[in-house]
Amino acid sequence: MYCGAKVLTLISFVLGAISIGTLSLSVATDSWLFTEEEMECEVDNITVMVPVQVRSGLFRFCTIYSEMNSDDHCVTMSIDLNEERLEERLTSTAIMRANRVSTVFPIVSLILLVIATSLSVIGNIKNDVKTLVSSGIHILSGLMLAVGIILYISAINDEVGHRPKPSEADEDTKKFDYEYGWSFFFAGTSFLLIMTTAVILVSLYLQRNSKREDLVKIIPGLGDIVESDVNDDVFASNNPTIIL
Repeated sequence: MYCGAKVLTLISFVLGAISIGTLSLSVATDSWLFTEEEMECEVDNITVMVPVQVRSGLFRFCTIYSEMNSDDHCVTMSIDLNEERLEERLTSTAIMRANRVSTVFPIVSLILLVIATSLSVIGNIKNDVKTLVSSGIHILSGLMLAVGIILYISAINDEVGHRPKPSEADEDTKKFDYEYGWSFFFAGTSFLLIMTTAVILVSLYLQRNSKREDLVKIIPGLGDIVESDVNDDVFASNNPTIIL
């Protein structure tokens, strides 16, 4: 189905706003990863295993003790990348330290996305090349976000890949289980929206500049090819071939 310029413009505005909203929520919230494991604690000179649940994001994490069984007792703290005291006690902390590199990419992606959306709005209003530039920045933003998500997943797999699953763990092995949260899936949704917006912006720009003169300005070297074809046509018209 053919979509006009007005429809594509409206779709690009809506997708741009939604992608910024989803990625902002993903970066700002602490529901990227939910983990559950056992931690050794000494009570009256007796070592006991205490179940601990951790909800972590890019900048902070929340520790929930299972015996409390309430989010009201969730202790939220900022992630200190230089802190090493709990790394040997909690796998969740080791995962957060391993993900310190991937944290940068979603932030950079969000900054690029805001710039790209602003350029797309200006480009659609003025009908100029800013629309095409915005598409390129959208693609760069999506690639940055994809790299961050891949590094995030890889860091988790490196930390928990050697651990047995909860169903396979014996009594002497510390149990550990994890699952991705809604913030992580919001980041994935934002990636799809960003790349879709980039394709729409390219289509929109090409639709507005469908004439040959406009394409010559877009594609490098196309002007020489067009000029060569015109010269050949002129030469052929001035020198007709006589067929015997």
